[in-house]
Amino acid sequence: MSDQNLDELIESNPTPYEFKFQQYLHHGFETCNKFAIGFILFFLLFMLITGTVDLLSGLGDIINRIFVTPVLGVGVYFVARNISRGNEFNFDQFWKGFQFLSPLILMALIETAIFLLLISPILMSGDINLYLEWYEEWQKTPLTIDSFPGFQTWYLFLLLPIVYLSIVWIYAPLLIIFYDLPAWDAMETSRKIISKQWRTFAWFYFLVSIISVSGILFFSIGILYTLPLAACILYASFEDILDFYVKKEADNDDMMDPLKDAFR
Repeated sequence: MSDQNLDELIESNPTPYEFKFQQYLHHGFETCNKFAIGFILFFLLFMLITGTVDLLSGLGDIINRIFVTPVLGVGVYFVARNISRGNEFNFDQFWKGFQFLSPLILMALIETAIFLLLISPILMSGDINLYLEWYEEWQKTPLTIDSFPGFQTWYLFLLLPIVYLSIVWIYAPLLIIFYDLPAWDAMETSRKIISKQWRTFAWFYFLVSIISVSGILFFSIGILYTLPLAACILYASFEDILDFYVKKEADNDDMMDPLKDAFR
């Protein structure tokens, strides 16, 4: 399916999709548990790789955000898709993100540029190094770090758009790897899908984020399971909602076939 056809399906379909959080939660658990050891080993390697890159003075976080995380992070979705659809799955599939290197990196560059543009007034109003140091500490210990340095109320007007965009773009990587959409088209298509039920997705995003970091409470080791679990839950929602549009179109085509045959 081309990006234009998918975009038309989403925009022209007046029927709202049903958001089935309990189903996504159950399906995510099932998917993750069918290859739990593989998911855990992959995320262990993923964290070792990103941790090693972080050691690069000044450039580690940028390299991780723009290159490493977008490309390696989608690997879990390939495995989750095959498990969900009853196809063969193996550890090698975790590395398939390299097949979509250019659009994934371009997506990360666009996101980073927009987010930096949104917070540029904050950066210009204070010591940039102070904010960068706080961000590095927040990444290491998100549950114990002090509040944002020199926080002022007007910062919210800049941070709220970032929260909004972070939510509406969560399907962008999956649209790139499964529907072969270019970076910006994937971001826009994701925005159109999620904007239809943004409040529901905001709660979903919040709960999935809580699940993903909850492993920290279990001596930090549990995060090796909760991170892939959260990704599998997210994939379950993506599969169901995209199937709603694609299968509906397929059903409509099937209904039109007799009419087409009658006029041949």
